[in-house]
Amino acid sequence: MKHTFLFKRFRLWLQSLALVCLMGWWMSACTPRDEEITADAGALLRLEADTVLFDTVFTEVGSVTRRLKVYNPNKNAVRISEIKVGGLATSPYQIFVNGRPGPQLQDVELRGEDSLLVLVQATINPNAQEQPFLVNDSLLFLTNGNQQKVKLVAYGQNATYYRHNYNTAPAEVWSAAKAHVIYDSVTVPAGQTLTIQKGSQIHLHRNAKIKVLGTLKVEGEPQKRVVFQQVRLEEQYRNAPGQWRGLEFHPSSQGNEINFAELKNAVTGLYLKAEGNQVPQVTLRNSFLKNMLEIGVLSHGGEVRLENSIITNCAEYAVAGLGGGRYDIIFSTLANYANDFVRFGPSFTFQEKYEVEGKLIREGSYVVNVVNSILWGRQEEELQFGNMGSGSSRTIRNSFLKTQAYKTEFDKNANQLNVDPQFRDAPKFDFQIIKLSPANAAGTPVPGITVDYENKPRDAQKPDAGALEVDYQ
Repeated sequence: MKHTFLFKRFRLWLQSLALVCLMGWWMSACTPRDEEITADAGALLRLEADTVLFDTVFTEVGSVTRRLKVYNPNKNAVRISEIKVGGLATSPYQIFVNGRPGPQLQDVELRGEDSLLVLVQATINPNAQEQPFLVNDSLLFLTNGNQQKVKLVAYGQNATYYRHNYNTAPAEVWSAAKAHVIYDSVTVPAGQTLTIQKGSQIHLHRNAKIKVLGTLKVEGEPQKRVVFQQVRLEEQYRNAPGQWRGLEFHPSSQGNEINFAELKNAVTGLYLKAEGNQVPQVTLRNSFLKNMLEIGVLSHGGEVRLENSIITNCAEYAVAGLGGGRYDIIFSTLANYANDFVRFGPSFTFQEKYEVEGKLIREGSYVVNVVNSILWGRQEEELQFGNMGSGSSRTIRNSFLKTQAYKTEFDKNANQLNVDPQFRDAPKFDFQIIKLSPANAAGTPVPGITVDYENKPRDAQKPDAGALEVDYQ
């Protein structure tokens, strides 16, 4: 009896053991293949790129994070033994893998035919160099004894920084040796002059501006233009409007000259504000304004002179003179192809009154003088003039105009109305006129202006209309 009892218990134990083994085998057999980790040395990763490249990174500003996708093209899962930055803790690069921070991670499992995201961040430390420099490292992946590598490359640049509403010193000069990075705003006090030398790069943070109560002198040259733009230089920011405020010229500001400059990606490129008899003056020569969230040049009673200059891609106006002022537009191409915006109004407006919500802010006469220029855009009507008092006047000659409302007034003085000037590629902001353009030889000589936007000689007898002479080479 006792032996029978023991035998039954033994048999039950064997059955249980068999059931456990069977379940273990079944669970093992049912493991999805994409979760089975292979040790095959041929199971390589597929990397999205062989290089993670950062555009210019200012040494105090840091950088946006770059993304790198890593794929497992194999049916089976793999265990990545190690993911690391070559320089480890001494490297300027930091990584995050599925939310886990580096610079070194181990035993990262990646299912079959799946991917993981690696975030790479660069922080460049200052050094003594003035010119841009390269910072290199590598991102290494070790899988089943195989090492794969992605290059990490950043262009670093030291800069001079301006914080806490910086006021310039008397006769301050900015050179091109280092970039100039403005955090809040820079003010040029009344009676003082800020000179910005050829080739200088000016970078402004969001809502930053240069406020001129005194005088601004920008001394660019054809091959060494002065550039005013945003701080972020990555591709997605390169042509994005509205990343800084612009250049402001207050009533006491006199004798401002901006030569061979490029202003881009601001809210309003140039803003002039007159008060009473105090009228700011700005001359813009051989310069390019583009990608403005609001207006290219906005003047409330100021004096503006444009020579050999180009304005394009403004959400509202290319030039707006509100509350009077003087506007001389000579040999300029104001072609407001607003690629980034839906624009319904005209590009050019001049009014004696400046009103806000029905309240009169400023009123004064305006004088508009346009010679050898192209005022163009995608709208059927690109001009708008307010009522003229006895002190106001408008004269346009040898120019190309897009207008229906003012055909009778301006269909004279060698103007051409609603005639396509035939730019080489206007949607891409290439405003070079082609050889067969009706703007070729359509201008008239203007004393003192003998070159075009690119510093090419103008025809002494029959110059072209617009900022650019035809290139016959």
